[in-house]
Amino acid sequence: MAHAIEPTDQLLREACARMAARFRWAEDFETVMRDSVRSRMVRLAAQHPSAAGALPVRAQRAAACRPFPPPTGGLPFFDCKRAASGERDDD
Repeated sequence: MAHAIEPTDQLLREACARMAARFRWAEDFETVMRDSVRSRMVRLAAQHPSAAGALPVRAQRAAACRPFPPPTGGLPFFDCKRAASGERDDD
């Protein structure tokens, strides 16, 4: 099995800063690195920065803007599958 390359201190600090912003960690770098679980998460994020980065642009755009507001009532809901099966309301 190949040995993993240990990330540099700068990479660890950058990954910790990204994860602190994402998960709202209030602790400083040294406190986070003393915690075994969070230090492992930071080490993984430093080795794979895209895994701990922001959401992909496509996901951000889809969540930010919706083409139509959700139906709020008042209008009857049209069931496309029911209409496609041949069922009709006037039967």
